[in-house]
Amino acid sequence: MVEEYLIPMAWSVGYILEAFVLLWIAKFAYTRIYRRVDLKVELFERGNYALAVSVTGYLFGIVIAFGGVLGGSSAGWKADVVGIATNGVVAILLMLVASFMCEKLLLPHFDNTKEVVEKHNLGTSFVEAGMHIANGMIVLAIIQGSGAGWIGLVFWLLAQIVLILAGLLYELATPHKIHQEIGRSNTAVGLAFGGALVGMGNVVSIAVTGDFLGWESSLISFVGYALFGFVVLFFIKKLTDVLLAPGVKLSAQQSQDSPNIGAGLIEAFGYVGGSMLIVWVL
Repeated sequence: MVEEYLIPMAWSVGYILEAFVLLWIAKFAYTRIYRRVDLKVELFERGNYALAVSVTGYLFGIVIAFGGVLGGSSAGWKADVVGIATNGVVAILLMLVASFMCEKLLLPHFDNTKEVVEKHNLGTSFVEAGMHIANGMIVLAIIQGSGAGWIGLVFWLLAQIVLILAGLLYELATPHKIHQEIGRSNTAVGLAFGGALVGMGNVVSIAVTGDFLGWESSLISFVGYALFGFVVLFFIKKLTDVLLAPGVKLSAQQSQDSPNIGAGLIEAFGYVGGSMLIVWVL
């Protein structure tokens, strides 16, 4: 009787230790491949809060993605160990590629590394953190559904296109210029933008979850959920202004000479909270 509990517990401890090794690999990849910084020096000697926000968002996204790796039924400890290692490395690679895409396509007008590492730009770091978390949700859904094969890769790429389009549409729907505001280290605007990305990533994760049922059916479902996400997040933006900040224009509060960080945080909550309600309902 005791062995029935002790053996699964021992396996669980082993899986958790393996996940921490993968998390260390993810951190190493961030500091040596993507950002190329001495994390210890930046965080504890220079007090770089912007880098702390970015790397925390990245690691949080990695942990979320690992949910797809660690979850599900066991296939035996040997198969589980191999599966966790394989899918874990794939998840890390996808997160890194998404990081480069965020820098080149979402915020193309300046160098993210320079903004975060040299200028300590919190606005940029919150956008990055939002993108990381959004991608963690998407990778989680893909691994739980179609898996980490080439079909999963296709839907991951489609999800990236949707996220980038969401970012571009968000900028068009916002009265102030996102790049201009983030360029002046506007934390409020970065918070709101990052929250919008998390909300959209959460909704898009519905579109890529579940088993692959054929290209036509799966693509129609993906497009439908993606369009639904665009529409709903637009209304969430309006409802947040009306319900959470009546009589106040959140975008104006975020872009004034002394940006109101609370306004950015409230708008970010509107997107994240609204997307959670959508996921639970659907």
